[in-house]
Amino acid sequence: MDGLDLLKQHWQKNNDFPKVDKEAIRGMLYKSSSSLVKWIFIISLIELSLGIIFNVWYFFSGIQVEYSKESLWLDYFDNTATVIGYFITFYFIYAFFKAYMKIRNTKNTKDLLNDVLTARKRVSQYISFNIYLIIFSIGLGFLSFILENHVFEKGIGEIILYLALMIIVGGLMGWLFISLLKLYFRVLYVRLVKKLEKNYDELIIMENEDDTPPSR
Repeated sequence: MDGLDLLKQHWQKNNDFPKVDKEAIRGMLYKSSSSLVKWIFIISLIELSLGIIFNVWYFFSGIQVEYSKESLWLDYFDNTATVIGYFITFYFIYAFFKAYMKIRNTKNTKDLLNDVLTARKRVSQYISFNIYLIIFSIGLGFLSFILENHVFEKGIGEIILYLALMIIVGGLMGWLFISLLKLYFRVLYVRLVKKLEKNYDELIIMENEDDTPPSR
C-alpha cells in the first residue's frame, strides 16, 4: 500500500483529522494522476519508437515482398496506410503529452477532473485504433495472398478450398493477435486507467464534501 492510500485511510477513519492533511491528499491525487498520464505517454512513445525501428530494419534487411503487376497497387496502399497510421499514432502521443502537461500544471480540481476524463477517453480511442489496425493488417495480408497466388483464376473447387482455409486460418490468427493485444493493453494501459479512475472518484468525493454546507 502506498503513502497515498495510508493517508486516505487515516483521514477517513478520523473525522477530526486536520484539514491540511485533506489538502495533502488532494495534492497527492494531483501528483498521482499526473504520473499515471506521464506513464501512458512514455509507453505509447516507446511503442512508436519500436515500430519505427522495426520498419527501418525491415526496409534495409532486404526482406521485401515482391509484388506482381496485378497487385502493385497493394504495395502503394500498404505504404499509404502505414504513413496514415503513424500520423494517427503521433496524434495520440501528442494528446497524451498535452494531457500530462495540463494535469501537471493544473491547480483547480474541476479542471483536473475534466483533464482526467479527456485522458481516459483518448486511451480508449488509442486501444480501439490499435485493435482495428491489427484487423486491417490481417485483412490486407490475406488480400495480398489472394492476388499473389491468383486464387480467383483457379478452378471453383480450389477457390472454395483456399477461401475456407483462409477464413479459418485468418479467424484464428485474428483472434490470437487481438487476444494478445487486449492482454497487453489490460496489463499496461487498463491498469493505469483504472488507477486514474480511482483518483477521479476520490477527487469527486472531496469536491462534493467541499460543496456540502456544514451542519448546524
